[in-house]
Amino acid sequence: MKVFLRLFTCALVTLSCFGCMQRYYNAATQQEEVYFYSTEKEVGIGNSLSKVIEEKFKLKEDPLEQKRLQHIGEKIVQVCDRQEIKYHFALLDEKEVNAFALPGGYIYVFEGLWKKIKDSDDEVAAVLAHELAHITTRHSIKRLQGSLGYSVLAVLVGTTPSMDAQSKRNALSGINELMLSYSRDDELQADSLSVRYLALSGYNPQAILAVLDLLQQTERDKPVRSAYLATHPYLTERMRRVTELINRGTIRFDDYINTIR
Repeated sequence: MKVFLRLFTCALVTLSCFGCMQRYYNAATQQEEVYFYSTEKEVGIGNSLSKVIEEKFKLKEDPLEQKRLQHIGEKIVQVCDRQEIKYHFALLDEKEVNAFALPGGYIYVFEGLWKKIKDSDDEVAAVLAHELAHITTRHSIKRLQGSLGYSVLAVLVGTTPSMDAQSKRNALSGINELMLSYSRDDELQADSLSVRYLALSGYNPQAILAVLDLLQQTERDKPVRSAYLATHPYLTERMRRVTELINRGTIRFDDYINTIR
C-alpha cells in the first residue's frame, strides 16, 4: 500500500506540473514519444535556466566571437530535425573544457573549450551539432521525466527568472544533474545525428573525430577537472562509431566539399 501511495503521489505531482500526457512524433529519433509537457513549457524552462546560467558564469565579452558562434550554430539549425523553437548559442567566460545544452534551444560553450576549437569552424560546428542533437532528440527532458525522477523536474519547472538565492542553488543543482544524466545511447545517438547535421550544413564531419581526440587528450592531462568529459563518456567507442558512420557512406562528402561557408 505504501508503494502504491508513493507512486500515486508522484503521478499527481507530475500531472500537476505538466498537465495531460501528449504523444509526439520526434523527427530526430523517427519515433512516436510520450511527454508530460508542451513545447512552450520546455522553452519556458530553458529560458529561466538560461538566466541562472548567465548570472552564474557570465557571457564572454567579445561580440565578434559571439556572432561567429551564433552564425555557425544557425547554419546547423537550418538542417536540423526540430524547427519549431528558436535556438540560442553563447560563449561563457569560464575556463572549463565544457559545452552543454538546456531544454528549449539554449546551447553554451565554455571559454576553456572554445580556445581549443576556435581556429576551426568545422570543430566549432561539431561541438554545436552534438549539443543541438541533444535538443532535437529531447534527451534532457526524457531523462528528467524518466530516470532522474519527478523531483528534479519539478525544481526545473518551478524555475523563474526572479528567484531567491536558494531557488537558484536548487536550479543549478538540477542543471548539473541534468548535464550528468546522458546515457551511452544518448551520446551515440547525438554523435550520429551530428554527423548528418554537419554534412548537410556544409561542415566536415571528420571534425567530430578531431574534437573527440582533443577531449581524450584533455582527459589524460586533467582526468578530474573536466566536466565536459564527465558528461561525455565512452570517447573511444564514440570515435569508433563515428568513423564507421563516415566510412560506410552514411554521409556524402560532396554535400560539403565545395560549400561556401
